[in-house]
Amino acid sequence: MNRKDILKKAQQEKKDEREEHVKTKAFQIGWLSVTAVILFLIIFRTFNNEFVSDILMILAAQTAAVSFYQYFNMRDRKGYLFTGIMCTIAVFLSFAALLSQYGVY
Repeated sequence: MNRKDILKKAQQEKKDEREEHVKTKAFQIGWLSVTAVILFLIIFRTFNNEFVSDILMILAAQTAAVSFYQYFNMRDRKGYLFTGIMCTIAVFLSFAALLSQYGVY
């Protein structure tokens, strides 16, 4: 293939790599912002002697989802599996703590 054929084939494809990269980077920045706000709320609630199990459950669920997604797409990384499992356990423990706060459990 010569250069013109490669350029023509690339232009016919609907997928724009730069646009995909910008979307990925935007989601990363968004989740970092959400994580920072959640950590601030955890610290703020802790200083005011309020329960933080609901916020911890949200943070652990997000981290577990990201870790499992990375593990399934990059099989050579066992750390992602370990992190996903630990965060899933944290979600269940936070849920149990939340139920006990409301007197259900």
